Amino acid sequence: MDFKNMTPIIVRSFHYDLNDEQKVKNEVNVSLRQVYQDLDDGSQDEGKTGKYFEIAVPFEVSPAPGDFTVSGVITRVVQFVDYFGDGTDLEPSDYQLLSRPLVEQIETLTYEITQLTLDHPVNLSFKSNFNELNRDNQKGKNDK
Repeated sequence: MDFKNMTPIIVRSFHYDLNDEQKVKNEVNVSLRQVYQDLDDGSQDEGKTGKYFEIAVPFEVSPAPGDFTVSGVITRVVQFVDYFGDGTDLEPSDYQLLSRPLVEQIETLTYEITQLTLDHPVNLSFKSNFNELNRDNQKGKNDK
């Protein structure tokens, strides 16, 4: 699937906390919602050449050993060229391709903030589980 980045990556929120008690958590999600793109003349492009979607990655991560937590939401608007669906029929590889730059931003911000606060950087390396989710969804469909 072809797409155009319509906005830069936007860090809607990013929060860093030292934990009083160690905890490990790894919640990184991807959401997709249809939006309309504002044009320079004040009108809205309703997507005649393909629909616009906001890709959002909300996250809450406390990497082992659980000394700190980072959380927030990072977004970007993209246009799917010649695509007019609602997003539910996208392949796992499409979600991975669209979300990876946003996830890399989480990794970069965490690396930089821990370099400053802990005096040693923490390098997060997220791996997607879209393929496992797709296998589970296919298994459920085949069981019916």
